[in-house]
Amino acid sequence: MKKLLCLLLLLTLLPALPAFAETKPLYTAISKISAPVYAEMDKESAQVGRFNPGVSIDVYAIYPDWLQIGVSSGTGYIPRHYLYAGKAIDKENTPPWGVVFYQYVGCAGDNGADILTAPMAGSESLIHLDPGTRVSVMDLENGWARVVYYRQYGYIDTNLLSELLPVCSNTDVATDRAPIATFTSYYVTDSEDEGVSGKEINIGVNCADMNGMILDAGEYMDYDAHFGPYGPLKNYVKGPVLLEGGWGLGPGGGVCQVSSTLYNVLLQLPGINIVHAQPHGASGVAYLPVDMDAAVGNAAHSVDMMFRNEYDFPIRLEALAQHGALFIAIYRVTEQ
Repeated sequence: MKKLLCLLLLLTLLPALPAFAETKPLYTAISKISAPVYAEMDKESAQVGRFNPGVSIDVYAIYPDWLQIGVSSGTGYIPRHYLYAGKAIDKENTPPWGVVFYQYVGCAGDNGADILTAPMAGSESLIHLDPGTRVSVMDLENGWARVVYYRQYGYIDTNLLSELLPVCSNTDVATDRAPIATFTSYYVTDSEDEGVSGKEINIGVNCADMNGMILDAGEYMDYDAHFGPYGPLKNYVKGPVLLEGGWGLGPGGGVCQVSSTLYNVLLQLPGINIVHAQPHGASGVAYLPVDMDAAVGNAAHSVDMMFRNEYDFPIRLEALAQHGALFIAIYRVTEQ
């Protein structure tokens, strides 16, 4: 009964969730630089305006790598990293800047499934999902499941999914069978490059350590203190890490993708207090939408993530490294 109620509640919420263009601004944000505004999400398209640094700008919609903003002639588009993170105009009815509430969890069927660049058969494949791979789905339209792949949207034919279950964001009726929030990021696999292969290994190690973990009501989590140190004693190898001057190889490189994926799950939950999080540099990492990452691995320099479960019930973390798809979900624990 609770599962049915959760599904009914989800269906009543669907119109409010997608991050498509609106007829009125949702956010205000400050510009970082002086730059042109484009007619489309393409730097080769016509320029329809220009803005100066330090100016407050109305934002109508947020996309993984672009923003729709107001100009004198109406609206136009700019790369997302041109603005600092903004604030919602109507905080009660608008998600925080960049936060997307994922509505479903899909599972690839017996033949797997491709994530395509467009909701159309024959479109370019971004990644092939192995059979049984679980992915977080933003929304559904005309038989296609929409996801975020790196900094663009991707689409999965729902006929290729063996399962499509709703996320139960209403924690009052949630059970330990339906997640209350979920997020999936993607990564390269089967590479002969030492850094890329090391990252794949480290993602798997960190996910295995996190999977099944329970945080009691009021419990505080320091990511580095709990999962670190990221060295050979815990089966971590060298992978890509952000060093002074750029990227290099270091112990546990790749763990930041796990912490950043978890961060995007936590952001969807009002009962989670993110005490501290720090991105990688000015616009974050390419495998996530701009500014939506949380680096870990150097607590001495505040490169760590800390959060507290402020719900009055325990939560359980599910973390799966699935050959290129890093899936994390959080559940309400109803039985222990």
